[in-house]
Amino acid sequence: MQKIAEIIDDNTIHVYDLTQFNIDAIMHSGQVFRYFESVNGYDVVVGNNFAEIIKEDNRAVIKCNNARFFWSYFDLDTNYNVIKEQLLKYHSIKKIFETSNAGGIRILRAEFIETVISFIVSANNNIKRFTKTLNQLCEQFGTKLENGFFAFPTLEQLNNVTVSDFRALGCGYRSEHLVKAISQLGQPHMQMEKLCKLDNYELSKTLQTLFGVGQKVAFCVMLFCGDFHRLDLAPQDTWIIKALNQLPKEDKEILLNHKYAGVAQQYIFYYLQHLKKELN
Repeated sequence: MQKIAEIIDDNTIHVYDLTQFNIDAIMHSGQVFRYFESVNGYDVVVGNNFAEIIKEDNRAVIKCNNARFFWSYFDLDTNYNVIKEQLLKYHSIKKIFETSNAGGIRILRAEFIETVISFIVSANNNIKRFTKTLNQLCEQFGTKLENGFFAFPTLEQLNNVTVSDFRALGCGYRSEHLVKAISQLGQPHMQMEKLCKLDNYELSKTLQTLFGVGQKVAFCVMLFCGDFHRLDLAPQDTWIIKALNQLPKEDKEILLNHKYAGVAQQYIFYYLQHLKKELN
């Protein structure tokens, strides 16, 4: 059986199974915002780590500052073919796989603070606008990295960002929410070792005590933050609500009550939002 990927050295990963790793689909799946298209692929910045993903004919090459970090970030220990086999019994998912490269999407393991702030900024916002806002936030308050990009600000750096600063970045009404949420993120009950012990209900409830975090944002954090990685949760934004209206009755289960609902949600989101296709 073909291995998915391997770490070549401290700064290089080779990905061999491109049916499980389609970098174009991953970058446009609504779970990563700080990526930049390059001549041969993409540059990605996560926290203070950075990678260049180069597309080759039979593999993807990840050149980075920390191979172990990006191995975890791209969830390369997980065989997504096993997950896809369990979803293929649903006609809608089978159709998506047959007509798109959505099956190459992986659920990324992002960092907690960056995930929370990013999804608060994204709420009721369009991708182009909030992506610009996040990049400006990093340029003004993050640390400059050796490749010229800027790290996502640490919690300590974010504590210095004021309501006026956020407003100047275009955050609007979210500005006060962000300042309050940042102060809450440093509290003892928001420490990762405590949060990880909570079940889905309690974790969602706790995250929703953060200003600017409702159920949809809480579910996004629970799915996309690597320390949680709750693959059974499907955040319901306008695209997933649209999907539920299009899916046949027997397929609605994949979004409402399936242990891989969060993975199915990514395939469906990409199909509807990025590819502009319909499920019915």
